Amino acid sequence: MNILDYFLNPLSKRQKQYEAIRAFVVEKLSADEVAAKYGYKPSTIYTMLRDTRAGRLELFPIVKKGQKHRRTSNAYQKEIIGLRKQNYSIHDIHEKLSDSDINISAKTIERILKDYGFEKLPRRSDRQRGVTRKNKLIPEKSENIDMDNLRPFNIDCPVAGIFFFLPYIIESGIIGIVQKCRLPESNIIGSVQACLSMLLLKLIGNQRLSQMQGYDHEQGFGVFAGLNVLPKSTYMSTYSCLSSEDMLDELQNEIITRFIEQYPDYYTGNFINLDFHSIPHYGDQSQMEKVWCGARNKTMKGANTVFAQDSGSNLILYARADILRKEESNEVIKFVNYWKQIKGSLNETLVFDCKFTKYGILNKLDKDHICFITLRKRSDSLIRHTLEISKDKWEKHKLDIPKRKHKKVNVFEEKIKLKDCEKEFRQIIIKDHGRANPTFIITNNNDLKLIEVLKVYAKRWHIENKIAELVAFFNLNSLSSPLMIRIHFDILWTLIAETLYYRFAQDLRRFEENLAPTIFKKFINMPGRIKYDGDMITIRIRKRAHTPILKGIDKLNGTFYVPWLNNIPMKIEWTP
Repeated sequence: MNILDYFLNPLSKRQKQYEAIRAFVVEKLSADEVAAKYGYKPSTIYTMLRDTRAGRLELFPIVKKGQKHRRTSNAYQKEIIGLRKQNYSIHDIHEKLSDSDINISAKTIERILKDYGFEKLPRRSDRQRGVTRKNKLIPEKSENIDMDNLRPFNIDCPVAGIFFFLPYIIESGIIGIVQKCRLPESNIIGSVQACLSMLLLKLIGNQRLSQMQGYDHEQGFGVFAGLNVLPKSTYMSTYSCLSSEDMLDELQNEIITRFIEQYPDYYTGNFINLDFHSIPHYGDQSQMEKVWCGARNKTMKGANTVFAQDSGSNLILYARADILRKEESNEVIKFVNYWKQIKGSLNETLVFDCKFTKYGILNKLDKDHICFITLRKRSDSLIRHTLEISKDKWEKHKLDIPKRKHKKVNVFEEKIKLKDCEKEFRQIIIKDHGRANPTFIITNNNDLKLIEVLKVYAKRWHIENKIAELVAFFNLNSLSSPLMIRIHFDILWTLIAETLYYRFAQDLRRFEENLAPTIFKKFINMPGRIKYDGDMITIRIRKRAHTPILKGIDKLNGTFYVPWLNNIPMKIEWTP
């Protein structure tokens, strides 16, 4: 650095002002000379001289030393101190302020706390911090809503359409049945609330109970079940273990009996379809038997279940889970006893495939005057017998079934006596129906015309479609446990949820035949707000394309009273 040049040619503004005034006062140069030397106007020289004499121009300002005031406002500092007094950590305070659009860095928060004498918080456990090891928030402890001390609230609900089912749940009488069957309950969660939580997860098509962490923070779902929030996955997955098999059988009997009384038109079919369904299980220590799982196209450990379906409404009438392979053939007898207990008699014709039972059981059904339609297992001798039938004995029939590819078939009927059977049954042989080998139908229903027998068995695929729907939407195959009692409990609530969807669909004009996935997508899966003003709960939902259809349902347009919420009035309100 050239010190001489530094003084002769000042660069900073303050130094130039000093040198100009010094030259005028000490060196006695004229204003014009000083102005020419330092690049000022003469008038500027006189102005600087005047301001210096008046003390307005400080040529050597005093630099203040010591602590400077923070740029963070006092209001924000007070808010930070208030959060620390609530045991918030630095990062918690930073996130809290960020949520309020206050941008203060974590380092600044740390310095402010240090200035006010706060030390760092001791290391806390995950539970104390309110998070899990995967850094997920721990939900509140679920408990029954105390309606006497409930304060007004206004909360969001991701699937507010679920509240459309409340009038139908009240109408069906499910709540009274749950109380009558004395299902398990805890000190803080009643049996009604626990079962409604299970039903809610079924109605929204949740994947499996052990993966419900996405819902146990939703207060809106909690209101549906009469809780502050839904129970945690552990509670939901283990709740059914507290019930017994007799308790579940009683629940199923009471539920189906009530449904038949409340909705008699839904159970008027002349035929009942029966079928097994294998639910695969992937646990290493499972004690389940190996069964054929069609979903995986292989033999593996799983739960063998049976379903019965009304041929008219396609609703499930009966379900059972604890079935061993050696007991499979007797399941049809168990269903007959069950249905007689429900209705007093069995006048419907049972329809099932050849693997459902044995010939000896068919003989028992016939002696009990139970009509059935089933298949006979193919064998080489049966196929040879079919080839020996002359062409002139075959009859041509047309099956008027929509979407069926091969409607024209050749049919031959005869009487045969099966092994272990006392009487002869009708055997109907079908060929030219789209399969390489003929099909053999066996029935003891002598009053049913041949063409009707063909149509009835051709529609047996309805139960296969129904099971596919239960798997796809109600997640029937998503087992969380190898315990059969838990599986049976899960299936029963699947049955109830499926019936509620069917009942709801009957009130949807032009959508009566739609399945649960379509109903959920178009009418249920919509967000909204749950508002409680101290007297009434209002479900506020924005209008959508299908809202006019929903507004045409009387149950959803008036006020209804919720028994498990102290009969509090509730209504649905549509917003623009």
